[in-house]
Amino acid sequence: MTNAKRLIISIGREFGSGGRVIGRQLADRLGIDYYDKELMALAAKESGFGQEIFERADEKHSMFSAFSQWLNESFSGVTRSENYMSNDSIFKMQAETIQQLAQRGSCVIVGRCSDYILRNDEHCLRVFLYAPLTDRIARVAKRMNLSEEKARALIETEDRRRAEYYNFYSSKTWGRASTYDLCLNVSLFGEDGVVRLIESVVKNSF
Repeated sequence: MTNAKRLIISIGREFGSGGRVIGRQLADRLGIDYYDKELMALAAKESGFGQEIFERADEKHSMFSAFSQWLNESFSGVTRSENYMSNDSIFKMQAETIQQLAQRGSCVIVGRCSDYILRNDEHCLRVFLYAPLTDRIARVAKRMNLSEEKARALIETEDRRRAEYYNFYSSKTWGRASTYDLCLNVSLFGEDGVVRLIESVVKNSF
């Protein structure tokens, strides 16, 4: 796919819905690049900082928690949290990396507010993947060898953190249908079905 037909597919997803697997399969079928954890490595390389610094501000870490810490320290007379400052700066660096990758050529980007960062890019298709909680519990329990109880707790924690990260940095709401161009139930269509549906939308609309 050439720059003349540049396409960016941003994938948001509930934890345990299979977003990464679907993103990779989609990128392979379309013959375009795929970015997830790799995105942080690129941002780290371009900024000159170590990747571990970027991982501290990954979407799995609560931005609201950092903000609350900053508020508590501010009103108690303590110097503003270094972690909060770095989270804000790191997000800006990641946003710049996402924008550069989007201009460079077609790709699939999973998470990291990429749909919001590229909100003004007419070549971006914004997708959100979800699935019933029971199905996600079964998937996570099997994949991570956890009990159903622990899988449920992990899903609730990760979904909350993703929502906090997204809602903190964007002006929209994580998981709300109006935030995206396309929302798909992975359990209803299956992973392969979701890939084919997105591919069909790309061919017919982009």
